Amino acid sequence: MPDKREKAEEEEVFEFDCPECGVHVVGEADKCPSCGTEFVIEEVPMLDCPSCGESVSIDSSVCPECGSALVDEMEDQLRQEFPLLVAGVKPMLVLSNDFDVNVAEGRRLIDKAVRAGKQRDLATAVQMVKEAHSSIKGALESRMDHDQRHLERLAEVTAKSGNDPGEITEAIASAQKLRSEGDTEGALQAGVKGRKAAERLSGKYMEAHDMTESLSKLVEVCDRFYLDVREARRMLREAQDAGEHGDWSMMGILARKGREQLFKGLPEATKAEMRKAKNQLLDAKAEGKDVRTLVKVLKDAGVAMNRERHDQALLHLSDFKIELKRL
Repeated sequence: MPDKREKAEEEEVFEFDCPECGVHVVGEADKCPSCGTEFVIEEVPMLDCPSCGESVSIDSSVCPECGSALVDEMEDQLRQEFPLLVAGVKPMLVLSNDFDVNVAEGRRLIDKAVRAGKQRDLATAVQMVKEAHSSIKGALESRMDHDQRHLERLAEVTAKSGNDPGEITEAIASAQKLRSEGDTEGALQAGVKGRKAAERLSGKYMEAHDMTESLSKLVEVCDRFYLDVREARRMLREAQDAGEHGDWSMMGILARKGREQLFKGLPEATKAEMRKAKNQLLDAKAEGKDVRTLVKVLKDAGVAMNRERHDQALLHLSDFKIELKRL
């Protein structure tokens, strides 16, 4: 007789037809294997009927299965508020995706809102969406702050290199103006424009800076898994010191060597952590815990591993550890 752990490994098969060419698709897929159409699957907020347990759209006022009324006065108010809040969050999620802004906390809160909605806890669902909105907005604000500081630094470097930083300073001014007008997308686009100008004007600094930033993040993530980062951290300090003295070439060389040092052990370390995470996921599922967020994070880690992006995989596994503690 199968035990709980074996039952936990059983997964429902997700099947649907491609809306473009009609090909039947089995399993989760980002795009059609036949015509290449990209899929965007949005989860419809659901709740459970308190009378019969049937899953019902949150917009329904009567259960289609048993005919029971689903709305009282307070619930009606919350039900009207919920889709408006969700509509406000969606554009920010699109922006965060387009400009590679980390909004993991916001997505976690949205998952909680969906679960609360399914359990008919609309008050919690509304509160979670409000918190998600605040979290994602904060992440976007932090990104714009970072972009401005970075562009100001790039303008200084460009000027020291003997080039005119005018394009960069114009981008900074444009981003500030658009941000003050509430145009977050425009401000982020202005930041991208300034960065592209800096790539042309600041010589080797941009490449060296990006490699050093990447090494810094990788050292931090590896340290969370108790990997040996001593040599890489030494190279990081030396790269940062070279940057402070304007030696962009040495800065880049040291940062690259630091990444190479860490990458030697990353494949095996990531595989080991992935196995551990899968076992932890199965244990949590067997205990009856809601593991949907964990599944999503682990799936992202698996995709990164398949692409041999072991640094990204380890970052996702770090998020997995955080989510596991929250269960």
